[in-house]
Amino acid sequence: MEKTESPAKSCDTVTIETQIQILLEEYRALYSLLTFRLTAMDRRLPAIGGTLAAILGSTTAMPASMQVAFLFALPSALVGFVLATAQHLRSKEDHVRRIDEIERSINCLAGEELLVFQSCHPNKGRFPGGRTGLVAILAVVIVSLAMLLACAGLIQEATQLLSPTKQAGYSVYLITSAVAILASTIRVGLYRYHRPAPIQHPPCSPSTAKNDP
Repeated sequence: MEKTESPAKSCDTVTIETQIQILLEEYRALYSLLTFRLTAMDRRLPAIGGTLAAILGSTTAMPASMQVAFLFALPSALVGFVLATAQHLRSKEDHVRRIDEIERSINCLAGEELLVFQSCHPNKGRFPGGRTGLVAILAVVIVSLAMLLACAGLIQEATQLLSPTKQAGYSVYLITSAVAILASTIRVGLYRYHRPAPIQHPPCSPSTAKNDP
């Protein structure tokens, strides 16, 4: 029987044009997701903040027992509000920094500066989320701390339902909530994007020829 030789397979290299096209697809996808996040944040922050403020303002018209229930729930809701905003800012920072990397990669492959918006932005690296992120987190923190102070004042109207021990516990609860809000703000300011290490693939080499008997 004659011996047949199977053709050797080689690993095709990706051309520069193909690399640029792949990066541009990721670039467009990231920008679409970034736009979605910004739109969602612009719509949700005023809506959630306004809802919490309305709940706080309406507690004075509630029965005393209902006031206590809402005043105990509101600080936790405020902490969650700040944490959600901080998470949005960190996600926005990840998107912006990756877009920056893509712009630099495309410029390097093309041999000239074609995409420069994020890679040359004057606010790059100053605060996660940029100027809009800084304004958003400061506004949310100020409003939340003001609401905590309002809770401290409103709880005095329901003192007949709370023992001195519970009143002291509520004060500790408010202080803990304020510390959590400030701590999350500090963590956002210290956050920096770190790209994970690339996956190491084995080197591509031609397959050895096989002889069939």
